[in-house]
Order: sequence, then C-alpha cells, then structure tokens
Amino acid sequence: MTKTFLQWWLFFVLQLIILGASYIYKVHIYILNNDQTYISFILIGIWLLTSMRIGYKLLKNITTSNERYWFVAETCLVLGLIGTVSGFIIMLGSTFTNLDVGDITSMTNALTTMSIGMSAALYTTLMGLLSSLSIKVQLINLERTIQKI
Repeated sequence: MTKTFLQWWLFFVLQLIILGASYIYKVHIYILNNDQTYISFILIGIWLLTSMRIGYKLLKNITTSNERYWFVAETCLVLGLIGTVSGFIIMLGSTFTNLDVGDITSMTNALTTMSIGMSAALYTTLMGLLSSLSIKVQLINLERTIQKI
C-alpha cells in the first residue's frame, strides 16, 4: 500500500464516520422528509461509488485518465443546482394558487409548501457542493500519485 492510498483511506473513512454519525442522529430521515426530489440521496450514491473507484485506482496504481471522474465531480455540482431549481419550482409552483391572505389556514399551507421547496433546494445544493468537493480532493490526491510514477 502506498502513502497516497493510505491518505485517501483516511479521508474516506472520516467521511464515512460523518455519514454514520448523521445516520445515528437521523439526519437522513429529516432530509427524506424535506427533499421531495431525492437528489440528495442520488448525490450520496454517486459520491460513494466514485470514491470507491478512485480508491481502487490508488490501490492498484492504475494510471489511466481521470477525465471521467472530473466530469462526475462537475456533474455533482450541476445536480445540486438542478435540485435548487426544482426546489424553487416546488416552492413557487403551487404556493400562490388559491391563496387567500385573509384565511389563516391558506397562509399556513402556503408557508408549509414554501418551506418544503426551500429545504429541498438547500439540501440538494449542499449535497452537490459537498460531494463535488470530496471527489475533487480525492482526484487531486490521485493525480499527485500519477505524477510521481
């Protein structure tokens, strides 16, 4: 095992510990209830699969091109932004139809719909940024290894 693989392994395990802690504190249930697009979970899956593939390349000293992994990192950002737009569409799409400003129930329903859309927008943006950043850090570590060879 090389030093860079062990660095990758440490970084990956720390991220898994954070993911496990968020599972223990039931963050996934909160996100599941508030992200109607489910893009956050797709991004976690993409991050996990890409990270394992990068780790495999480091372990086996595979020196093929990393362009597709850079593309995946950028795609995570784009998916986060798509989730942001989708969240705003959810927020604004049905919020103001049949809105009666004098009716408390109508206003409560409008605010509930707006908060669900906004939370979906923010969660997908956050997950897109974090997954992209994580993949890029791993790729920099991988490319540093390839340059040494």
